[in-house]
Amino acid sequence: MKPERLHYLLTRYVIAHGHAPDSAQLSELCGCTHRKAEGLLRRMAEMHGVILEPGSVRIWSLHPFALMPTAFWVSAGGRGWWANCAWCSLGIGAALRADIAVSTRDGAEGEPLVFDVRGGEPTRPELLMHFPYPPARWWDNPYCPCGNILFFTGESKVEEWCARHGRPKGALLDMRKAIWLAERWFGDYASPEWRRKTPEQALAIFEELELDPEFWTLPDGFR
Repeated sequence: MKPERLHYLLTRYVIAHGHAPDSAQLSELCGCTHRKAEGLLRRMAEMHGVILEPGSVRIWSLHPFALMPTAFWVSAGGRGWWANCAWCSLGIGAALRADIAVSTRDGAEGEPLVFDVRGGEPTRPELLMHFPYPPARWWDNPYCPCGNILFFTGESKVEEWCARHGRPKGALLDMRKAIWLAERWFGDYASPEWRRKTPEQALAIFEELELDPEFWTLPDGFR
């Protein structure tokens, strides 16, 4: 089995059950021994198709789905999932190709933010999504850059949050552009046709959305 096939099976499992499979379920899903299934999972982690908890084969994240509690809860069709960050919360809607409800907080610590995305349109269009770190930093440590992508009710709130937590002020996207980015990035994540994006494909998405090329760039050797 190729890692891309396992990615599809895992994503469908998480969508259906709300959690990752355990070892026995993973072996059944793969149709192979426990050892071979773990090997496939590690190969998928090496290509950044999944993030494992350090020192184990337990899944920490299967983007855009988080497999442990976070500040983002996404619901659709009577079911719900944790998302890794603001972008991933919109990404769940893109992957499901469904309307969603998102529950979080302003900067993950302020007043509650609850909104819907219906037909690609947000019910809170005034919100902003903040990326402190550029794509060139995303895989330095995927826990930090991803977890700091948050929704805010205004630019001043972003600046206060950055100063308070010692984080850089990076790129701000309005909600419609944030949804477009999620759709283009995560739209195939629940499909058997999913393939990890090449640098050329990623840069083409950034260019299509007219994102600032000084921020939205990729490092040499990006994979």
